[in-house]
Amino acid sequence: MGSFLYRFYEYVAKKRLLSGIGLLALFLILIFFAFKIEFEEDITKLIPSNSKTEEVQKVLKSVNFSDKIIVNIVRQPGVPIEELTKYANDFLDSISKKSSSHIKKIQGKIDDSDLGNTLGFVYDNAPLLLDREDYNTISKKLDKDSIAKITQKNYRTLISPSGIVAKEMILKDPLGISFIALKKLSRLGIGEQFTLKDGFLLSKDLQNILLFITPSHPSSETVENTKFVTELYETQNQLDQLYKDRVKSEYYGATLIAVANAQQIKKDIRLTVTIALSILMGILILFYRKLTIPIILFTPTLFGAILSVAILYLTRGKISAISLGIGSVLLGVTLDYSLHILTQIRNNPSVKTLYSDVAQPVIMSSITTALAFLCLLFLDSQALQDLGIFAAVSVIGSCIFALLFIPHVYRNTDNLKVKYTLLDKIASYNLHKNRWSIAILVGLLIASIFFTTR
Repeated sequence: MGSFLYRFYEYVAKKRLLSGIGLLALFLILIFFAFKIEFEEDITKLIPSNSKTEEVQKVLKSVNFSDKIIVNIVRQPGVPIEELTKYANDFLDSISKKSSSHIKKIQGKIDDSDLGNTLGFVYDNAPLLLDREDYNTISKKLDKDSIAKITQKNYRTLISPSGIVAKEMILKDPLGISFIALKKLSRLGIGEQFTLKDGFLLSKDLQNILLFITPSHPSSETVENTKFVTELYETQNQLDQLYKDRVKSEYYGATLIAVANAQQIKKDIRLTVTIALSILMGILILFYRKLTIPIILFTPTLFGAILSVAILYLTRGKISAISLGIGSVLLGVTLDYSLHILTQIRNNPSVKTLYSDVAQPVIMSSITTALAFLCLLFLDSQALQDLGIFAAVSVIGSCIFALLFIPHVYRNTDNLKVKYTLLDKIASYNLHKNRWSIAILVGLLIASIFFTTR
């Protein structure tokens, strides 16, 4: 392996321009494929997907209520109920205009057509709801005097403004049989915990209005739902400011939780990667006393990451964003190979010696590490499988690239005096010859045995 890499090194050294163009083209191709991959932000991808969990997830997805967003509108004590219903109307008008493409259905307000359909349903199924006493009541309505009173009452209703809505029901049910059946049905319905006011569903104490929003997209599609949730909170902030200290609203639902989880995942990824990069850059600059050295060291890591994402796009098309967040640990792992190679060149500038002494151990190390990550493919979790492929390809790709790239861009000569830094002095200390250090390590090993089961 060492001789092959050295011959390749000599070939590239003779044709630097052509090799540089080829490397740039390779980077551009990999970046092209890497940017086409889709990221999944569904946190449930971490859950193992076996026969038992598939049944549970199938049930959860089949329950329509799981994807609804519950809007709880609350009025402060002493505020008129009209303010509560006005807030609800303004909320419905606002989101209907702003977020109509993201909403499949809104429940919680009863329209006139819904009332007519409900009464029609009750009338068609009245025999199932009526008992003997109800039939006695209906028989009394068949008297001549009762019919005259009912007809006069229906006439007054028809000539009133409400007659526009009540006309169809009066023609169908002039005796009001459906209203008798509706009283029986109400005992089986929403019970005494809720009541209807101005077409809205209110709590028993008339302090809350509940609305149920069915989004157009399932909760797992966080990209589209993020826009919808942003619009919901914008509407909430505007109305809460308009009705300040009088009425406010609250949201609940799986869609909101999924979006919040996705945003937290992105935030954690950015934070962990930033912290890792900052610490590594600081240590490398402190050790090598040059700004260009960290750039050289990170280039193989960047190549390995782009290569793994491109391969995942070609094999899967999607990748879990969670696996990329966990994959930030690879910054330290893949950087080790670059450090081994660069330190060897720093101490011995002979490239031939580098390939003969370091190439095989470094490659074997990367292969064993990659195989360890590939064990994740035996798990049923898609996110962990993505992590296994991403890590394995990154480790091997960065290792091979480091062996081929660093000897060309980092040069050291016999005449160059190596500057020994504080890290060099720490690394040169022989801990294995210090009895105290050995005793401390043995003590920690023994102590850790007692805490492994806790």
